[in-house]
Amino acid sequence: MIDYQEDWLILTFLKWRGSVAGRACCFAVPATLLALGLLIMDDEDPMIRLDSQLHDFSSGSVWSALTGSLFLLIGFRTNRAMARFWEGTGLMHQMRGEWFDTVSNCVTFSVSARAKKPEEVMKFRHTLVRLMSLAHGNALEEISDHQFTLRTIDPGGLDPAVLKFLRETHDDYNFNKVEVNLHLIQTLITRANGDGLMEVPPPILSRVFQTISRGFVNLLNTKKITDTKFPYPYVQLLILLMTSFSFFTPIVLTTMIKNKAVAMAVTFLPVYAVASLYYIAVELENPFGKDANDLPLEHFQAEMDNCLLMLLHPEADSVPTVRANCEMDFQTLMNEFQPNCYRTDHGSKLNQPRARVSIAGSFRVETILRSTANVEVIN
Repeated sequence: MIDYQEDWLILTFLKWRGSVAGRACCFAVPATLLALGLLIMDDEDPMIRLDSQLHDFSSGSVWSALTGSLFLLIGFRTNRAMARFWEGTGLMHQMRGEWFDTVSNCVTFSVSARAKKPEEVMKFRHTLVRLMSLAHGNALEEISDHQFTLRTIDPGGLDPAVLKFLRETHDDYNFNKVEVNLHLIQTLITRANGDGLMEVPPPILSRVFQTISRGFVNLLNTKKITDTKFPYPYVQLLILLMTSFSFFTPIVLTTMIKNKAVAMAVTFLPVYAVASLYYIAVELENPFGKDANDLPLEHFQAEMDNCLLMLLHPEADSVPTVRANCEMDFQTLMNEFQPNCYRTDHGSKLNQPRARVSIAGSFRVETILRSTANVEVIN
């Protein structure tokens, strides 16, 4: 995915990587050359346009109807493409959040058992982290149609029997990698609970399985985007309308504009804009891959792995507390740390409930109220 700044618009505009300008020019340049050719033809023999009945398009009614239909259809497709793009990135973040929450909960639930069975607990945690990292990486690879081979957290550290099972289920039986990984994770959690590594009541432990399930549902919703292409008849109609638009635009405009440079410019811009919107929609409809405008799947995996590694930190089980001499008095903390926009002046007319508006707005209202109160006191 392209990272850019909009401080200097001309520099942003001139970037070529990720731009659809080249493909859009395949429609715009021929239309522009056609406009130039028509004007040259008019200079040589104005009767050619009349004899070929091209002058009938001078009213522009056909062109206006074509333009309205094309803009409506291409606007709809661009809108749906943006919706698919935002839904895709949202679902991937939700999937990561659910699966990280799964591992975090399991690590937290095993804190009490670590004192009694330290070796078993750490073995459980390391196995869980490796399996979840592998499941997340396999999910991203599947979403991208295996355009990536993502690095995960030390898969070679898993038991050889587990690696053999993972390899055979995919190579020999063509089972889904993510589903196999999630099944192993649930089996691991169930065994750990039975061995006393997670000392929590079953209703609370069920939350872990719920987060696994919700993450998998988010994955399936993401695959819905990759597996479902935009309907072909709609695309076919758009191609027909775009081709017709690029042909009729120079014919109509050159009947009204006789200056060659101006005619070429006003022909190029609308055709280029329409073609650009079409190709932008094509870029955004399936944002999972290696294209410049696709989502950064490798970065998503790196974020997930970094979060999982945090759970293996030696001090991850530390129970937070405050220091012995910290301030415990409520009123002192309120006086020192309550934001000014939420404070009230006791004993004055300003002692009223404060609406929760923006901080800037609160300061402005407070200033106005104080000024009003001062005027009343002076009067």
